Amino acid sequence: MFRPACSTAVVTVGGERLRIAWTNAGIAFIEKETLRAKGAIARRMRMDLTDAALPAALLDTLLETAAGSNNGAVPLDLSWANEFEREVLDAARQIPCGETRPYNWLAREARRPLAVRAAASVMARNPLWLLVPCHRVIYADGTLGPYGSSGAQRKRTLLKREGVEVRAHATKQRAGKKR
Repeated sequence: MFRPACSTAVVTVGGERLRIAWTNAGIAFIEKETLRAKGAIARRMRMDLTDAALPAALLDTLLETAAGSNNGAVPLDLSWANEFEREVLDAARQIPCGETRPYNWLAREARRPLAVRAAASVMARNPLWLLVPCHRVIYADGTLGPYGSSGAQRKRTLLKREGVEVRAHATKQRAGKKR
């Protein structure tokens, strides 16, 4: 059975070793490099990955973004995502640097105003976290909430870097779950 192919490389960006996957349309996936990263990306994208050198223009864009100096005009390939995921990721990209939006705003922008939890799930699994600013999405009451496996502290750090005023205790845990 034929599967589409995607290029991949490991690069260091912002002090982290990342596995980047891209196509001719743009960057499709970013994952912290581990022994399992390549296989996980291939499964999620449903594509075969081919090792290649990351084009210099894409590397420069990633480095600028990690340094906080990119305007967000990075080409993305979201062909692996379903329609709702694409709409949520596109909506999150519209949040300006230095601002935040609640999850219910994200769901409304993705044209599914009742799908707040589903929109939050897309953000939790965001494979383009460096380029799609999921850290700018917070709870409606102003608390930060989780930030993937990195935790709320990383989210707080990213927001502070953008000049967002973060309250001292602006994190909380939901319904007894440790996030």
